[in-house]
Amino acid sequence: MKKIYFLSVFFILLDVSILLSQESVKDSIKIKDINSVIIAEKCEKSDVIIDGDLSDSCWAGLKTYGDFVQIEPKENEKPSSVTEFKVFYDDDNIYFGITCYDDNPNAIRKTMTDRDKIFQDDWVGIILDTYGESQQGYELFVNPYGIQGDLMWTIGGNEDATFDAIWYSDAKIYNDRWTVEIAIPFKSLRFPDKYVQDWKIHFLRTKPRENREQMSFVRVSRDDPSLFTHYARIENIKGIKGGKNIEVLPYVLGYQNGQRTDLNNSNSEFKNNPLKGELGINVKYGITSNLTADFTYNPDFSQIESDAARIDVNSTFALFYNEKRPFFLEGSNIFTTPMRVVYTRSINNPLYALKLSGKIGNWELGLISGLDKKSPFIIPLEERSIYLPTEKESFGNLFRLKRNMGNESYLGFIITDREIIKDKNKPFGFDGYNRVAGLDGRFKFLGNYYLTFQLLRTMTREPNDTTLLNDPTTFDNGKHTVTFDGEYLNGYANSISINRSARHWNFTIDYSDVSPGVRGDLGFNSNVNYRTLSTYQGYTFYPETKILNRFEPSFFGYIRHDIDGRLKEEVLEPQINLNFAKQMYLYIGLLLVNNEEFGGIYHKGARRGHINFQSNTFKEFTGGFFISAGKSIVRVEDPSFVGWALNFAIWNTIKPVSNFVIENNYTYYELDRSYKGEKIFAGYILRTKTTYQISKSLSMRLVFQYDTFSKNFEIDPLISYKLNPFTIFYLGSTHNFSDLPELNGKTKYVEASRQIFLKLQYLWRI
Repeated sequence: MKKIYFLSVFFILLDVSILLSQESVKDSIKIKDINSVIIAEKCEKSDVIIDGDLSDSCWAGLKTYGDFVQIEPKENEKPSSVTEFKVFYDDDNIYFGITCYDDNPNAIRKTMTDRDKIFQDDWVGIILDTYGESQQGYELFVNPYGIQGDLMWTIGGNEDATFDAIWYSDAKIYNDRWTVEIAIPFKSLRFPDKYVQDWKIHFLRTKPRENREQMSFVRVSRDDPSLFTHYARIENIKGIKGGKNIEVLPYVLGYQNGQRTDLNNSNSEFKNNPLKGELGINVKYGITSNLTADFTYNPDFSQIESDAARIDVNSTFALFYNEKRPFFLEGSNIFTTPMRVVYTRSINNPLYALKLSGKIGNWELGLISGLDKKSPFIIPLEERSIYLPTEKESFGNLFRLKRNMGNESYLGFIITDREIIKDKNKPFGFDGYNRVAGLDGRFKFLGNYYLTFQLLRTMTREPNDTTLLNDPTTFDNGKHTVTFDGEYLNGYANSISINRSARHWNFTIDYSDVSPGVRGDLGFNSNVNYRTLSTYQGYTFYPETKILNRFEPSFFGYIRHDIDGRLKEEVLEPQINLNFAKQMYLYIGLLLVNNEEFGGIYHKGARRGHINFQSNTFKEFTGGFFISAGKSIVRVEDPSFVGWALNFAIWNTIKPVSNFVIENNYTYYELDRSYKGEKIFAGYILRTKTTYQISKSLSMRLVFQYDTFSKNFEIDPLISYKLNPFTIFYLGSTHNFSDLPELNGKTKYVEASRQIFLKLQYLWRI
């Protein structure tokens, strides 16, 4: 009966949503297809030097394309400045020359910075869909100093900021314009294996002044549900070759660790360990222009910059951290599914790994397999999750297959498998496993609507090792314990959503259910035993006055039951988003209904409000703040109760000169028994990152972080030299200071641990 109830509500909401949006659907169908064609000429003897100067002979005589329109903050109107471009190619690269006219060059926003940190500046570039399937696109942008920013666009409007590629760019600034040259090696692109290429492309320019003006070569309607509903085509590229190249990326790492011998005695000896070194290698082979194989041995999966600390003192669930390791980043969009089936940081410290990724016809293929020397576990329960780092070895395997069906639609299959090794000396003696298999898809219909779903089944045999985890807590109505005692578990996880993306009315309706026995060792799943129904509904207005560009009132509603049908949570949050002139943004939300069962008690009335403000008005100073205040469930005490919480954050970026940047972030959290009552805890995290960019390749960075919750602070200096995203030299150190006790009962801050490191890696392309 409960299933019938949920499905009935779901389809009632769906019917109402479709009925109310029929007029807008009719409008979207009327949009005229205004695709433009760009002819790429071939230059047989290319003499182009990538320096931002468009006077090289290959640029002469080429057709100039222009007629850009402003798409933000106004829709398809005359832009404030003219933008023009030219295109040609040779046997190895495709070249773009772009001219950005500007009648006030002193107002141009430009930063001499590291790559991928240009997006508060002026920038210009392309989004290139080499397969013409509107499934993904290379985003390659350049600021007025020639600094690169690259991302990978995928369906749903998602952008993968971790994507990196080898390409070349530079820029020049003149009295009335700035110009950009871009050269993209065909070896850096994946494209169909055919003689004549036919690619979809966008040219975009962003000019942040009074407003964040965005200009496009292609007219883009606000009623377009995705970026590639309309597009230009680049044609006449013939006989090019990609793939079948070999990339070799070896590294050498030298480091020395040191630590306090007794963390209970601040005056204990600080011991420096012997100097150590490591060697490793990654080899990439382009099997075809579409399919790439990677192999890595003893990879250096350390992170040059540590994850920013996060406040989790009143949270009972594991924290999610983004992947930063290059081996897992390329092609990672293939493994993306509606539910987090793949979380590559669960492959913690591999000795070796193999990856295969790319396309075969209309099929996308992804495979990762590796031996992890230190396997972590996330054990999801209904009201908490357990994060368990271990020294256990495991084999991890991920397999993904997607069929692109056109019209931004796909059907996919995924399977993950982790086999826990019982004895390191017997690598094929297994003691436990986790296997997940599922089907997912996304289908576009009626112009502005998408249906997304996923069906998963999981099978788990726990390790039989109580020394790893011994917790008698039971779940699934007492059928199982948390203890690693060799139990067999199985479960299911399903989700389905309908969303609409259009000019005015946008909405999402989601339903999901996850059984108590679900585990996903190579994914991220922090809780189980729920059925949820949620919806977001928003309507956007475009007043485009001197003060306000747009505003969107909306609401979010959410209801959760457990698998047995017991009500667990109810949420209703009205919201409003406002986009002001001078690049100022304001969000206000109120948890009007916030009721939840936790610890066997159904807590009602945990209402609180949120405000988020961001300003990019000035090029020398940008920043914002967030504040949340009101009633909140106190989860860290037993029994739980409704107390009072205050969460405040402020951040800013200061740029006194173009190559010197200071980024500050302060977050405060306080939890009280009642309003102005006794404090349960209060504290803050302060993080400052200072960067001096000496040249495009050479930079110095200093990170300072102070955490009052853990009573430690960290200082991390770094010198880096980057020829490209993969050829890198690092010299740096990390210093952790902790508030440790003295023998007299007092405490003092001393250096608890330290690491000094030097790393060199160099990319060879054969």
